[in-house]
Amino acid sequence: MNIVTLENYTLQDATKGRRLQNFNFSLAAGDTCAIDTDHADDARLLAGGLATLIYPTSGTYTFRETTLDFGNYHNLLDIKRQIGYFGPQAALVSNMTVRQNLMLTRAFFDNRLDLDLHDDVKDLCAEFQLTEKLDLRPTALSTLDIRAAIIIREISKPVQLFIMDSPEALIGQPGFKFLVIKLEQMTAAGLPLVLLCENNELRARLTKRTVRLP
Repeated sequence: MNIVTLENYTLQDATKGRRLQNFNFSLAAGDTCAIDTDHADDARLLAGGLATLIYPTSGTYTFRETTLDFGNYHNLLDIKRQIGYFGPQAALVSNMTVRQNLMLTRAFFDNRLDLDLHDDVKDLCAEFQLTEKLDLRPTALSTLDIRAAIIIREISKPVQLFIMDSPEALIGQPGFKFLVIKLEQMTAAGLPLVLLCENNELRARLTKRTVRLP
């Protein structure tokens, strides 16, 4: 079964003038692919579209067996929590602490505020050296710490698809090597991955095939 199917998909980036037109793409369970293109903005446009951060001007997006209705944001929320995305378009909520950001999805769907971090999330925070920074807001964090908090939030969701745009942005973060191992474990367990990456070693480690954008 395909996790993602895009049919005759058209995406437009009004700010940069990039456009993917009538694009077809599919990704099955357990499939991992790197995106190759002469224009990095095209790959970034596709990543944003797959993450439902950019809405199409035409075409259909089927996630598992659900054809997405981009006219109803509320119905997209459950899909969004099943898609992990790390990249330039991902951010923390600025007026919340790191802990609150990491709890946000659970608090919303469980409709509870008296929740604590799962032990596996606490372990991730320890790996990325964020344990002592959980009660800080993003303005008090370094850029690497913000990126680390985003990746922890995304890989700790109940994801059925992961989109990784520029993992090189985390090089230098203490948890980077752990992240690569964690992604290898997740993809080995069947998690589909779409990777935008200029590091050929990482592409070879994490993906099985390459999709070339026109």
